[in-house]
Amino acid sequence: MTGIGSRLREERTRLKLSQSALGAIGGVETNAQGNYENGVRSPKADYLLRILGAGVDINYVLTGVRPRDSDSTLSPSRPPDPLHNEHFENVTHQLHRNLHGLIDALYQMALLIEARANDTQDETARSELETVRAQAQELAQSSVRLIFDTSKLT
Repeated sequence: MTGIGSRLREERTRLKLSQSALGAIGGVETNAQGNYENGVRSPKADYLLRILGAGVDINYVLTGVRPRDSDSTLSPSRPPDPLHNEHFENVTHQLHRNLHGLIDALYQMALLIEARANDTQDETARSELETVRAQAQELAQSSVRLIFDTSKLT
């Protein structure tokens, strides 16, 4: 695969961002980010401008040419201060949305486990269900703490 999509993926990988994280920075959903990287769709200018602020080398993505340090007037893009910009807020918002969904799924799982544990006479199965329930509860509590802690940063 060659072209804008592969170079966009290369830049995302270089910045150590997931598709959902770069998509959030660019203001698109994860599936749109994947479509851009797979060459199914072409990114729009507003998306490219937003990801430029995250450190993506747009010149490279569009042309396939990286500026040389010695003879280029273009300075390489630098990531913005991650705690004081709208990109950080967008990614934090997406994280919160995902964590809220996770917490809801964990709650539903706990209810199902409790019902199943009450229906079984097998002590081994009950013990395994209790272990899973305890792990789900720990994960939900960690998710709530992460939401709380990251909310203070924005």
